[in-house]
Amino acid sequence: MWEHVTTHIQAAEKFLDTPEIPWKSLITSLLWIVYLFETYVSWRQYRLYSLTTPPKALMAHVSHEDFVKSQRYGRDKARFAFVSDAVAHMVNLASVTYNLSAHIWVWSGYVLDWMKVAHSEKALSGANLVLGLMLQMPVGFILGAYRNFVIEERHGFNKQTWSMYCMDHVKQCLLSVILGVPIMALIVSVIRWAGDAFVVYTVLLFTALILFGTIIYPTLIQPLFNKLTPLKEGMLRDRVTALASSLKFPLKHLYVIDGSKRSSHSNAYFYGVIPGGSKHIVIFDTLIEQSTTAEIEAVLAHELGHWVYAHPSKLLIISLSHIAVTLSLFTLFINNASLFRAFGFGQDRQAIAYVTYLPVAVGFELFNLVLHPIDALVQFGMHAVTRQMEYSADRYVFLELFGTPVNANRISLFLSPTSDLLRYYTAPARLRQNWRHSPSCMHKARVSCPRRSRMRPSWIGSAICRMCPHTACRRPYLVMLYQKTTNRTQNF
Repeated sequence: MWEHVTTHIQAAEKFLDTPEIPWKSLITSLLWIVYLFETYVSWRQYRLYSLTTPPKALMAHVSHEDFVKSQRYGRDKARFAFVSDAVAHMVNLASVTYNLSAHIWVWSGYVLDWMKVAHSEKALSGANLVLGLMLQMPVGFILGAYRNFVIEERHGFNKQTWSMYCMDHVKQCLLSVILGVPIMALIVSVIRWAGDAFVVYTVLLFTALILFGTIIYPTLIQPLFNKLTPLKEGMLRDRVTALASSLKFPLKHLYVIDGSKRSSHSNAYFYGVIPGGSKHIVIFDTLIEQSTTAEIEAVLAHELGHWVYAHPSKLLIISLSHIAVTLSLFTLFINNASLFRAFGFGQDRQAIAYVTYLPVAVGFELFNLVLHPIDALVQFGMHAVTRQMEYSADRYVFLELFGTPVNANRISLFLSPTSDLLRYYTAPARLRQNWRHSPSCMHKARVSCPRRSRMRPSWIGSAICRMCPHTACRRPYLVMLYQKTTNRTQNF
């Protein structure tokens, strides 16, 4: 059986490694297809920001003034997205047209000569990574500055200073080099050592790196940007601790993060993905300043709902599966000499980059260009999955946690006409905020949606969720859950 599979793989490799395939033209066409499709989707979303009245399900919770402010914020961010996407597309086209990968590989050799380092594949791959980051840095710096100091500033969210922004950018670049270079060298070493079995060993390596990253990020990396302090004793700490205990959540530490020094956006999260290991909850100081204790508890209940349903572990498995599939497809291209020749690599002096072997790092970069349309579809699918997880966490809070007889003492607080839980998600002051959890299509709430008549079947609306106003999509679903929970509690 395995001999039969191997034969088919070798045949596929031979078919793809042929000069008759116009790799440059093919990749350029694929880039344009993905860009035009994503622009079309974004344009559908942008048109919805012209609405001047909120959906019927939200009229009782959102004022006209705040809805208009939300729409303005959405329009500004959408326009910026058009520009940033166009810039990224032009950079990709320029890279393909002018064989930028080959030129960077040559420049990497010059860097190693200047540093008096031997031209090993690992060293060249590391230098190649650093030079690529340096070329991307100016564009990222300019776009990020405009987003923070123009758009976020215009809507009252930015708290960063120019010195803080520049320092953050420098730290991010240094971390990318300090962590990226050894990781790149390790990946190249594993692939060369493992040979034809590199997929299995590389997936194991990525698994170890991801788990290691979840450990060092909160302890070594995050303190470089934000300060974590233990939550002070008081009612909030007592209620969060009681909530975690009721769910048997293995809470070890409860922190407050100084998010207010960069933005007025608020959030809360927990970290610690190792099964059975201790977990830590982090609350933004902006959330504490802007919200009541009950509202904060409601937000944390949503986050703990993700833990109850093991969403972080499921996403980890999905991500590793995606990596495994991607690497499996990469086996068809890792020795594709025609692909390398199309982009300036070769064993003759006429090539831009003279090589005696096919560099793994460059091969994976070129392979990603070929895989770009498929990866775009995968991202849409992942988006649908994460949106469903958000709905599941919302449903858990309303119908399982605070809408059961076991928690009947909380019903009057959370399910009254002035419910803090519902009010948190529908508060006018938060309608404009850029939440980490973006919305899905309103069909989930079974309420009137301007896109519903043109979205069939409904799951497409979840996959392409950028078609509805920013946070106005999730709120009708919460209103529906609130009504269901209220009906349930009347029978207790």
